Amino acid sequence: MKAEGVGELIGGVTALLGYMPAHSLVIAPFVGSRAHSALRMDLHTDSETRAQMVATAMGITCRVTGVTGFAAVVYTDGTEAEHQALASDLLLAAEYIGLNVIELAYVTPTGWGEFYEGAERPLDSLPALPGPEFIKDGDQSTGASLPVVDESLRMKILAASLPNVETVDFTSLFEEVLTWDPQALDVPKAALLAGIVSLPMFRDTALIQWATDEEGGREALAAQRAFAHGWSIPDRIGNVLMGKAPRPQADRLRAALAVCRMLASHTPATDRAALLTVCTWLSWAMGNSTHATFYVDQAQKADPSLSMAHLLAEVLNIGMLPEWAFTP
Repeated sequence: MKAEGVGELIGGVTALLGYMPAHSLVIAPFVGSRAHSALRMDLHTDSETRAQMVATAMGITCRVTGVTGFAAVVYTDGTEAEHQALASDLLLAAEYIGLNVIELAYVTPTGWGEFYEGAERPLDSLPALPGPEFIKDGDQSTGASLPVVDESLRMKILAASLPNVETVDFTSLFEEVLTWDPQALDVPKAALLAGIVSLPMFRDTALIQWATDEEGGREALAAQRAFAHGWSIPDRIGNVLMGKAPRPQADRLRAALAVCRMLASHTPATDRAALLTVCTWLSWAMGNSTHATFYVDQAQKADPSLSMAHLLAEVLNIGMLPEWAFTP
């Protein structure tokens, strides 16, 4: 993102997120004159929580490779005056850690503007936001709800016969998933996927493959099988699940997420919990912690004993992001 003027900057920050946030603080770290990503946080006004929010935001900003400054936009359903203390805290934090403040802006239900810089301008004077190819309808919560259940599809998946797993080429299946149309699933293959991702070995292999490639999946599966016989999993493989790897291709993650969301709507509770956990990780890997939190909450309700869901819940609770979120 490169913008001139606060109005264009608000549009650019919104485009980085891909939606118009509600009740949020959004930080766009700048490297020189450009920003490539944005961090959204729930907005708080009480002093203690606000201080924690600013500390977290600045800590994450400082992890961005080559960061020199940041722009902040407050999206509020209240007034600009309610968040002047937040703007002041951000200025003080930036001065303390040596970051440039590119802009401190706000958007309210009736207007927009800059903190400490003149009167609020009418909302209809905000420069046109980027089109729907960049910004979806809704806010940060939109799109998390699972697809509506098709009872016919649910019964077909439930009744599907599964093949002997010894005959299945798992990595070919996981790669094929990325080409599926979620609205027209191949029922036997979909049922097979739903069943095998409930097993940690295949769940982890699928996630690693979707975040890398088919060769990465083959290596991950071999490592998982060796682990079952007492061997340790190589760091380069385990690190993918921890977000310590090259940035995945977003299209691969989105395609896998679309399929797993559809399956999670149409499977029994145990399989649904595993699929929701997969949805959690995929959303987290794409930097969408809001959706990830929704999925992990649903996973834990479906199966309170699922250890991977507990682990991901802790990751989300402490605000941990994948390391690839901090590299251009």
